Amino acid sequence: MEKGKRRDNTDARLKKMLMRYRNKGVKIFLEGQPSTPQEVVEKLMVREDQVFMPDYVTDLNNRLVQIRYDLVK
Repeated sequence: MEKGKRRDNTDARLKKMLMRYRNKGVKIFLEGQPSTPQEVVEKLMVREDQVFMPDYVTDLNNRLVQIRYDLVK
């Protein structure tokens, strides 16, 4: 499989996963700002040379409530 096609497939899977979470009420943040699955995927595509790490935030009942993508420096 070509590198571009693999990247497209990975991006599509990430977007689909984030959309499922968002539809379940999980809030998504990108660099501290509320974001959408599309915005996260686009930012990660543009900044291929930088690493963004997802942080999964849970409530007191251990339910996922936020996914926060922040640039690793």
